[in-house]
Amino acid sequence: MGKAFMTSGEAQEKAIEETHEKINVLEEGMKGLFSEEAPKIDGQNFGLLDIMVCAVLSTHKASEEVLGNGVKILHPERHPFLSSWVEKLNKHPVVKENTPPYDKIIGFLHFIRPKSLGSAS
Repeated sequence: MGKAFMTSGEAQEKAIEETHEKINVLEEGMKGLFSEEAPKIDGQNFGLLDIMVCAVLSTHKASEEVLGNGVKILHPERHPFLSSWVEKLNKHPVVKENTPPYDKIIGFLHFIRPKSLGSAS
């Protein structure tokens, strides 16, 4: 997803497509491990995989908003397993308490996007 922030136009489209390919692989792999249902989140006991999925995908909606142009990173129809898992993680009190407010995430992404575009050229 980082490439999508550092590029625009065709290069950005290619980066987003690469991201979708990787998310598809992750989706299929996780379905194989967890029998088609996102893992249960046990109280405050997060596993390493929960943490990684949350770190990488929990802010996908903010990223989609900042990238604009109808960019969709995580499709609930194409990635039902991961979408469900991320939704469960984002609703968990521990994640809610430790995630910056949405408007701050948006502000940060708007701040780094032009800098990323400038550094890529």
